[in-house]
Order: sequence, then C-alpha cells, then structure tokens
Amino acid sequence: MTRRQAVGLMLAFLLICGGRWVRHALLVGPDGRFRASLPGDALLPPIADAPESAPPPPPEGPFDVNRVSADTLCCLSGVGPVLARRIVEERMKAPFRDAEDLQRVKGIGQAMAARIAPDLIFDDPPEGASSSLKVP
Repeated sequence: MTRRQAVGLMLAFLLICGGRWVRHALLVGPDGRFRASLPGDALLPPIADAPESAPPPPPEGPFDVNRVSADTLCCLSGVGPVLARRIVEERMKAPFRDAEDLQRVKGIGQAMAARIAPDLIFDDPPEGASSSLKVP
C-alpha cells in the first residue's frame, strides 16, 4: 500500500468513524466540561439575532360591515377568505342595513348572521363609496 493510499484510508476512517470523536473533542474542553464556544469562534463575526416578528394582533371590533376590507372580515369567527369576498361583493350591490341582510350572502344563514352580528356595525356608507369598494 502506498503512502497516498494509507493517508486516504486514514482520512476516510476519520470522516466516517471519527466524526463523533472529533465533535466531542471540539465541544469538550480539557477539563471535561462543555465549551461555550469553539476554538476560532473569536475570528468569526458575531451572528446577529434575527428579530422576532410576531404576527400583528387581529383588529379589534366591532367593524362596520359596509366599509372594512375582506382581510378584516376574515378576523370574524367562521368567516374565511371566500366568505369575506362574498360579503364585500354583496355590499357593493347594496349596503347591509342589519344582521338579517347578511343572509343575502351565500354561506351565511340565520345562525351565522346571529353569531357575527355582535362584532359588526351596520352604518350606511357615504354616497358613491359602495362603487369604490373593491374586492381584494
């Protein structure tokens, strides 16, 4: 066996079998305690902590059903993006006057209207505003 082959076999052995020993040797100091940092860490730039971006809190109601966006309507219990889009489309035809008017929207029955009505305000939109409300 040549010297080059012997060195290659030793490197292969170290990579395959010795990885655990190498990691242990790097993480455990001579006194047997785990190291807080590895040798050479002082040469590396510090790692910047990623800012924790918590999702913004949901908007608090009650909401004016004739003015709010579909995204805001999604915050209501049982209202998803599809139903919110239907509400916006229906209010463009005619504003909602009360909770019973919500039943014009496909997917909103008497029970659903009663459940979300406490979180809604039924004000008339200003003149010409219903045509400017767009479905996102």
